[in-house]
Amino acid sequence: MQQASVEKFSDLIGAIYDCVIAPEHWTDVLNDIRMELGFATALLSAYSFTNVTIGVNAASGTDPVPTLAQTSKEYAADIVELWGGFERIRRYPLGEPIVRSQAVPEEVILGNRYYREWSRPRGLSDAVGVALVREKTIIGNAMFAQHESDGAIEEIQISGLRVLAPHIRRAVTISNLFDMKTVEAATFAATVEALTVGVVLVDEDAKIVHANAAADAMLTANDPILVRQGRIAVQSTATTKSLQSAIAQAAKDEAALGQKGIGIPILRPSGDPLVIHVMPLRRGSVRARLAQRATAALFVASASGPPQMSHVALNQLYDLTPAEIRIFELICEGHTRDAISDLLGVSVATVKTHLLHVFEKTGCRRQVDLVRLAKSLTFPV
Repeated sequence: MQQASVEKFSDLIGAIYDCVIAPEHWTDVLNDIRMELGFATALLSAYSFTNVTIGVNAASGTDPVPTLAQTSKEYAADIVELWGGFERIRRYPLGEPIVRSQAVPEEVILGNRYYREWSRPRGLSDAVGVALVREKTIIGNAMFAQHESDGAIEEIQISGLRVLAPHIRRAVTISNLFDMKTVEAATFAATVEALTVGVVLVDEDAKIVHANAAADAMLTANDPILVRQGRIAVQSTATTKSLQSAIAQAAKDEAALGQKGIGIPILRPSGDPLVIHVMPLRRGSVRARLAQRATAALFVASASGPPQMSHVALNQLYDLTPAEIRIFELICEGHTRDAISDLLGVSVATVKTHLLHVFEKTGCRRQVDLVRLAKSLTFPV
């Protein structure tokens, strides 16, 4: 397949974010992604445990979604086995495309009931999985299957998914904050006002264009967001820098925003952990009509779990990719490079390359320095 143009990827990313406002568009967007990257089928599934009306269940190039859902339920245990089991799946980095044939031994795949009875009869020889969300309140995944007539999955397809995955992650995560399946663009302002999470619309300089009632209360109390020199900020200087950098990038080129601005961690004086999600607004047929002066919407929401060594901090402060973050974590857990290779289903050379990038980006020279850095990354940043 040929490399997609920058403009085409920008259009796809714009359409992805429009799905936050109009989730009924997910099927069409998923089909466009599948066609652009040359996959035979695509599935996007996300389920909220708190907002029962919220969920994404879109499929393209395969059986109708209800039939697919029933099939998945029938083969649930087999599907988990096909991707290496629960423990292996838990270790896959969020947002990183995982090629099944590279991660799981061939004998496991060929002997798997789901593969033999469902995938193989349809000519689906391999697949790429992307973990989008893995939290207490929401879980989401995307899967793209390759038809045997198209040969092996190519690196250009994986590269394309790496570009799109963080935007799908952000859109799915923010969708969970809304209390309805569809938000009409004409009533977006009213919907924002009714949300219990803080929502702040800002311009390219991080100056506030509008804040809903929940965000207004936070700003009045300087807890946890505030205005510093006319710009949106938080108490931590480092976190403020990350937040404002994400806003500037969203205004300049949302396609290059990547992992930045997904779940920026902050902490209230009470000790309650919160996160800020940054969603671009300028591009896209739906979002561009919401607020003419605003370039980004900031969602200030409760964190889904207790404070941990923040992988978000690793991305926001050091620009580590999901794969680099996962290797950082495994190194800090005491795993060797060979063990990490086995756990993630990648070559030792790939582990070494990612680790080299981790050293370069963090300024660390030894693995013990990475462990010290991990201990210092308490919540918040």
